[in-house]
Amino acid sequence: MSEDSNEETAWSKLGQLKSLAAGAVLWSQEEPAGHGALLLSGLMGVEKVTDRGDRVVFTELAPGSLLGEMSCLDGRPHSATVKALTKSIIRIFTAAEFRAFLLGDSEMMWRLLLRQSERVRRLTDALLRIGTESVSRRLTYWLCEREGPVIAVTHQDLAAELATTRESITKALASLRRGGYLSVSRGRVEILDKLGLAELLANCE
Repeated sequence: MSEDSNEETAWSKLGQLKSLAAGAVLWSQEEPAGHGALLLSGLMGVEKVTDRGDRVVFTELAPGSLLGEMSCLDGRPHSATVKALTKSIIRIFTAAEFRAFLLGDSEMMWRLLLRQSERVRRLTDALLRIGTESVSRRLTYWLCEREGPVIAVTHQDLAAELATTRESITKALASLRRGGYLSVSRGRVEILDKLGLAELLANCE
């Protein structure tokens, strides 16, 4: 049996299955802690509203992603809003169930530590890009990191995620579209040449 199969079997003993319709909110920012979840199918979005009222979209989560684990461990309110971008199935569990699960399985505890380490690395890289890279380059990085060719996203959402203005995103998207790398329509971006986008990044090192 593979490591992935072993992990899947371990998670199957925790919590209960729950189905979410597209658009359903799993929990909201600052909602009291109490639950975590493992995404089994579908896509979930994570977003946060700043003190100034700006909405910042952090990321899209694919199956296998763990949600709310920080609140389960430290008891603090959820730091961001999590909602279903598509019809999704999760395995939801209480904080008490999660802690007992980890304390009873040292291998899963180690894997959780590795997940958190990788998350910190990604956030560090993202902060570096925001502080030092142009909007066009940040956008190209973001596009190269997407798993599928078709992305449901508005210019405003991209601006929030990449810490810039809607106008700057519109200009950067138009440039990539003219280069033949993208097709852009209302609320939708399709990557036509991902290899070309990667080469753009490599040539600008």
